[in-house]
Amino acid sequence: MAFREIDDDLWEIVQKYLPPTKPHIGRPRCDPRRLFNGILYVLTTGCSWLDVPAKYGTKSTVHRYHLELCEKGVYQAIFLDLLRSGYAIKKIDLSHCATDTKDIPAKKGDQRAMMAIKR
Repeated sequence: MAFREIDDDLWEIVQKYLPPTKPHIGRPRCDPRRLFNGILYVLTTGCSWLDVPAKYGTKSTVHRYHLELCEKGVYQAIFLDLLRSGYAIKKIDLSHCATDTKDIPAKKGDQRAMMAIKR
């Protein structure tokens, strides 16, 4: 899959959820958009953190930023916002969805399960 950097419209949504930059003490933080594009590069291409292109920052900086976003629940917040906005603009339509149930265990004749249902 070819990698494309995040566009301005999507960046407006993502930017709201990123942690604020720290006050200028010591070395200034890298550009959050550059770091986020570095994370997306790794996730899209499937490469390791060692192969992050230098234009996105050092591999350790990009990976550390990814871990920070994971710890703060930023990805979940972004996903939910994009999901809600997809419903709002009618880009998501669940009337054509299917669920694969092969991984859901069935209680075929299990007496304990049958007793629980009868109660």
